[in-house]
Formats: sequence, C-alpha cells, structure tokens
Amino acid sequence: MRIILNEDTTLSRFYPLIPLKNTIIERLTAGGILFQSQYDEVYYSGTGKIQEIIKMTPDVEKSFHSVLHLHDFKNRNIKEIKSLDSEVISEVLSHGCRKTRDMIELASGKSGKEISELLQIREADAQKLCALCHLMRLPGVKDTRASLYYDSGLRSLDDFRNSTPDHILKIIKDYIAQTGCGKSVPQRKEITTQIAVSRILPQQGAGGKA
Repeated sequence: MRIILNEDTTLSRFYPLIPLKNTIIERLTAGGILFQSQYDEVYYSGTGKIQEIIKMTPDVEKSFHSVLHLHDFKNRNIKEIKSLDSEVISEVLSHGCRKTRDMIELASGKSGKEISELLQIREADAQKLCALCHLMRLPGVKDTRASLYYDSGLRSLDDFRNSTPDHILKIIKDYIAQTGCGKSVPQRKEITTQIAVSRILPQQGAGGKA
C-alpha cells in the first residue's frame, strides 16, 4: 500500500488517501489485519468491523477498498491477443487455454519446448505467448502494449521490477525509433505505476523456464 499510494503511481481520484495511508495501515495492523486476504475476509463478513478498525468515513473506507483491489489479477481472454498469428491462437484455444491465467498456470515450471509440445505450436510462439500473458497482468496493459514491451526486449515482470522509468522509456523509445513501428511511447506515470505494481504482484507460475 505504501508503494501504490503516492502521487507518482496512483490515480488522481485516490489522492485523498495518500496522507491517510500510514494511519490506515497502522490501524489495520493494530486490528490484526496484516494481509489483503485477512482484510477481505473481514470486509465481506458484513459485520462492518473494517470501518470500526479504520475509524474513518464511509467514503474513505470505500475508496481504500477500491485502491486495495485496483491491481487484482486481470484474467484476460487469449483471443484478445492479436500480435500472434491467428492460427497460433486457435491452436492454443483448442487445447483449453482460453484465459491468460490458464496459460500462466500451464506454463508454470515448464520450458518453452515443453509448452510448445503441449500446445503444438512453435517454441518461439509459446515463449512469446507466456510473456504476453504475464505482461498483461500490469495495469493498463493489453495486447498492444504488451507486444510493444515484448518486442522492445521487456519480456518479464522482473524486467520491470529491476528497472527504472528512465531506463524502460529509453528502451522503448529506441525500439520505436529503430523500427518505425508507429506505436506510441507510454507516459512516464504509466511506466512508474507498472514498475511499482510489478514489485508487489505475487508470482503466478514461472511462465516458462530456460
């Protein structure tokens, strides 16, 4: 929450939470709520205990709940991916992988070769598809943006976790200039947010091992 709630990464509608975040976190901790799963269990119990613990207005509680779930796993449709050949996507769908989570779970702990054999697609396509599914977990990232990142050489969440906005923007700008692909450069705040989120996202499978 401390990573997400700052002016560089959060949406403007959540700015009123920024000066309150430390107080909210301290009160939740004092109330025995250390993890989002614990928060959700209490929140959805219908007892109203969360508001008692936070001790703030209903508007603040609602806003806090929204931002807490803002970056939940986005389980997108595989058929939305247009940066891979349609025949590749059809083959993947025929093997029961219809959502990005399906692909991530299938790929967990497997090599690109193993995934390609399971799905009967080229190893390069299998590796790219796995990477796209992971990149699409970042906020605001759909196929077009994910494929830009992939083609620029940003192929995993670790490439975001271990980098800076300046470095990532340079990589993307250089790729666009060299290839003339016509795609737009992401805004700095967008990249900053995605880096912040990449550092708090839980691991969801390996996405293909070397």
